Amino acid sequence: MNNAGSLMPRLMATLCLGLFASAVAFDALQPEKVFTSDLHQSFWYGFQFGFPVLVGGVCLTGTRWAAMVGVMYGTIGMALDIATFVQSMTSGTDSPHFVGLILLTALFNFLLIVIGGRQALTV
Repeated sequence: MNNAGSLMPRLMATLCLGLFASAVAFDALQPEKVFTSDLHQSFWYGFQFGFPVLVGGVCLTGTRWAAMVGVMYGTIGMALDIATFVQSMTSGTDSPHFVGLILLTALFNFLLIVIGGRQALTV
């Protein structure tokens, strides 16, 4: 793999780590959650914090399918970010910090889609 080819998987992994850091920040901004069981809590935190790290690790393999995993993850995340942003703007109850984090994660997801798509087409 050439130098340019090895850069895109690292960029995708870095974006996934940015999404992990954003999830930590979102969790700190929101009120404490009450879960019905420890299993639900483990599942939620595993999905919220573990999944971006897992996708970032998969992206580091540099294969075409790994790039597509990043694109799919970014697409779902971008759809959720847009829905959250629209809800936040229409209700007007969220803080500017929360809205800023939504926009930041939307940017990370958009870049994940673009970089992953480019990598999938050039590998």
